[in-house]
Amino acid sequence: MNLLIAVILWALVCAVSSDDVILKPVKTGPREIALVLIQGASVKPDQYKPLATAIQASSEYTLWVGIPEMPLDIAEPLVISTAISRVLKSMTSQGMNTSSIFYSGHSLGGAIVQDYVYKNGGNCQGQILLGAFLLRKYRNETYPVPTLTIGGELDGLTRVTRIMEEYYHRIFVVPDIHAATRSFPVAVIPGMSHFQFASGSPPDHVRNNDLKPEISYDAAHTKVAKLLSAFMALQLGNSGGLSAIQTAVEATGVFVKPLINAYQMEGFYNFLPPCYDKQPSPYCTVGSPWTEKAQQIMGGLPAGPSLADKDAFHPVWQVTPIHLPHITNNCSKPDSSCVLHSVTVTQNVYEDIDKFDTASTYTSAKEMRAKLKSRQIVMQAAGISNVLFNVSDAPSICREINQQAYDWATTNAGSKTYKRYVSFGEYMTMGEDKGPYNVGPEWIWNPLVFTETKNSTGGAVLEVQSIMLKTPSDYYIAASAGMHYCKLLSPARAMEWIYVDGLRKYYSIKA
Repeated sequence: MNLLIAVILWALVCAVSSDDVILKPVKTGPREIALVLIQGASVKPDQYKPLATAIQASSEYTLWVGIPEMPLDIAEPLVISTAISRVLKSMTSQGMNTSSIFYSGHSLGGAIVQDYVYKNGGNCQGQILLGAFLLRKYRNETYPVPTLTIGGELDGLTRVTRIMEEYYHRIFVVPDIHAATRSFPVAVIPGMSHFQFASGSPPDHVRNNDLKPEISYDAAHTKVAKLLSAFMALQLGNSGGLSAIQTAVEATGVFVKPLINAYQMEGFYNFLPPCYDKQPSPYCTVGSPWTEKAQQIMGGLPAGPSLADKDAFHPVWQVTPIHLPHITNNCSKPDSSCVLHSVTVTQNVYEDIDKFDTASTYTSAKEMRAKLKSRQIVMQAAGISNVLFNVSDAPSICREINQQAYDWATTNAGSKTYKRYVSFGEYMTMGEDKGPYNVGPEWIWNPLVFTETKNSTGGAVLEVQSIMLKTPSDYYIAASAGMHYCKLLSPARAMEWIYVDGLRKYYSIKA
């Protein structure tokens, strides 16, 4: 069966070979080089001609460009090697005389070409990923080929939050940022969408998902060409390209900083995995800073006493051992001398499809399962008397926490991004808490609720409702007494909504 599939794919490759695009050099430079560009899904090779032409104009080198056409215009691991060999052979037959090859890929083409380069990168001078990124599977090893990652701020398919994640690992946390900038730079082009790496009419899946660009296609191609040419020059030993790369990386750092901050507040598992029951170390994340803030909000202490929480990541369904929140001390009176110490428990839950690392869905947590101590028990521990559970924990406190997550995101988003969101975005609103679901599995497996509804003027808004569990201090099951669990909206999910998904309704090319 595998042999039959291979034969069919071989026939398809041969059938489409006449539609490969070969661009001969337009200038004589100090060195002859070639760039092989792998197409995105359902994008014809000739739709990359304007970008390829801009790259040739920008580069100082004698530059050949080859764009192979894949079967059904979809890059495929089984045929990429044959397709690349075919265009290299074609360029050689037309006069190319160089072994200095750069590889690039757009979107799906970027995901496929990096595997090829990883296995066959002996003659590869460098790789450029366009609306794509190095996959997470390459994160814990040294990728063998220098790689430039370029994303668009308004890319509706390869979301900018995934490009931010790449910046975090390739630039933000590395010990030698100067070496990283040379070898693995990451750049976000302001105002650029996913399809602006190409030209012409976008395929249906792009038309249905891409955001509205704020720069022209010519401007986008010029910006990409400048970065790509500078990166190629840098890998060929010409440090003149470093300035443009450094400028782009530094600007990207400023742009993604609000996103990094939000994901750190969440305790993003793809920055560092959760420690869970392992010994805390620099290689894992102990808990969520946002849950620590949530416990303070839940506590609702008046002026004077304070609460310091330490959160710990654990699967909330785990029972051997079981992990429960607790307060470690008590105060005799509720004044400024009172500092309570608590421990909370959180499990971040992510979209199942994100495991495939396509950037087509949210990368932030879809819910934070937070085990908190109740407001009643916090106040009692602080020395406040006569705290009635039906009064202290009656309000939708989880809603209040989620509102503060959204408010934090709107306050800390980039100013230009937030202004765009205010003008064209779909707002979030917080609904009443649902529950109490005081049977543990019910609380665990009922998800945070996202419902699109209408506001008073008829506009679309996204309503968020928490699932909660709450018990009084005198609950009949002593081990479960004094709890107030919440399904929390991550500040990273709120921030990702502002930057990407909250724009889809009114600021996409489909809209």
